Amino acid sequence: MKIDKYAQTKLNAARRYMREHKLDGILVTDNVDQLYLTGFFFYAGETIFLIHAKGMAAATRNLYVEPFKKYAPYIDVFGEDDNRARAIVNYAKKLGLKRVGFDFAKEAYSTGTFLRKSGCVEMPSLFSKLREAKNEQEIKQLRASNRLAYLTYEYIKPRIKTGMTECEVAAEMEHFMRVHGAKATSFYTIVAFGENTGNPHHETGLRKLKANDAVLIDFGCVYHEYCSDMTRSWWHGKKEPAEYKKIWKIVQKAHDEGIKTAKIGVRCKDVDGAARGVIAKAGYGKYFTHRTGHGVGLDIHESPCNDQTSTHKLEEGNVTSVEPGIYLPGKFGVRLEDLIVITKTGAKILTRK
Repeated sequence: MKIDKYAQTKLNAARRYMREHKLDGILVTDNVDQLYLTGFFFYAGETIFLIHAKGMAAATRNLYVEPFKKYAPYIDVFGEDDNRARAIVNYAKKLGLKRVGFDFAKEAYSTGTFLRKSGCVEMPSLFSKLREAKNEQEIKQLRASNRLAYLTYEYIKPRIKTGMTECEVAAEMEHFMRVHGAKATSFYTIVAFGENTGNPHHETGLRKLKANDAVLIDFGCVYHEYCSDMTRSWWHGKKEPAEYKKIWKIVQKAHDEGIKTAKIGVRCKDVDGAARGVIAKAGYGKYFTHRTGHGVGLDIHESPCNDQTSTHKLEEGNVTSVEPGIYLPGKFGVRLEDLIVITKTGAKILTRK
């Protein structure tokens, strides 16, 4: 019945929540929340966990039963290839659990409807909240993932040559990350040349790099289950336009100001405001068209987010991006992005060698 201290801490938090909300059990249907709890990856819809006062159970596909039992002997694992929701509800009834909660916001409509009709009760997203503050193990994994991203940047930049297509560069980057242990990319790799850099979420294509062009790469990988995310922008060639150089310096200042502002107790909207204010003061406010940042962890987009709609105050262990940008449609754009972790002494950059 071995369970590591991090998994035990998460289970303890779930059980405190149960006591506070007078629940006999909690169902965990989201596969990323399941990964967070155990470190074992299931595809979406393949497994349902039940946490109760005396233990934990999992209804999963038969093909997972033996490997998961071996991986997590403290969990009562049983196979069900037909209807896992029904199987876990019946299991809860056999245990005499009367009031079992589930996260309706993360549930498919059909399963959520079935669980509600079976007497289960809707509850707020407990695990989304728990996942906001990363523990020391998670920070170590995030650091490793972001280190690999940074090494990829160092690898690819000198290899980008005039005449290469955006897709060729993206393929080379993704190959490097996979060879060095990444399971996947965090999202579709963005490589943009020239006027395409003026589109914040350009879709990488067959545009060829010219002798004098703007370059923007936004990418990350999944390494040790955790995501990385970074963006770099630069001018390719010797004839860098004065305006490109100007906006690059403004974005760098906004980036630095956002990171400087990020501390325990600071509102996320104030981090956004600090970066946004630099760009607005320089006269480019309308050309910064997205939030300053988002949380990153097992998912590439998590809470908290550095934007003007956020009510969150930063806490120790929060990991977010700081990624201001200026985009001049039809010309070029600049975005500079790093991931930071909030510590007792301020924000520490994870995106480094």
